[in-house]
Amino acid sequence: MRKTFALCAMSAALLVAGCQAVNTTSGDSVGVERKQYMFSMLSTDQVNQMYAQSYQQTVTEATTKGVLDKDSAEAKRVQNVANRLIAQAPKLRPDAAQWQWEVNLIKSDELNANCGPGGKIIVYSGLIDTLKLSDDELAAVMGHEIAHALREHGREAMSKAYGVQMAKQGAGSLLGLGKTVLRWPIPWSITA
Repeated sequence: MRKTFALCAMSAALLVAGCQAVNTTSGDSVGVERKQYMFSMLSTDQVNQMYAQSYQQTVTEATTKGVLDKDSAEAKRVQNVANRLIAQAPKLRPDAAQWQWEVNLIKSDELNANCGPGGKIIVYSGLIDTLKLSDDELAAVMGHEIAHALREHGREAMSKAYGVQMAKQGAGSLLGLGKTVLRWPIPWSITA
């Protein structure tokens, strides 16, 4: 029992040591001072690259299906709104000026938009068409999604999932419950 407790304590210490407190955005806005705890082994660049691959797959599939909208008036409108928002991103996070931002509109009834790590934005036409969004309303939705990327909510979710998985594996090993498999990639849907 004593060995098990010591092993659990050591495992917990190693797990915590792998975390770092980060502040992903500058402190001039409400709510940005919240510390986030992330595993140092998951760098911003790694997460951005992982998501860029997933994003490119989505864009390729949309192109193949003929639902990627690059040239319509609505696509240009989405791009214009995004450009205005992207220009403001470095005020909260200076390194966002170097991100390889991408904006795409997908023709779909889906009422959704997202901005993943590294500034990869997808807006679904159903969001605009069904809700009859004005530019300001579209900007509010896109700004919310961009905030997820600026605050690295994808990396934070991956870190939490990794920590939980490592704890389960450690507990399983200590208690002889068998091997637990770490599943990658972590789903990218991040809720507010």
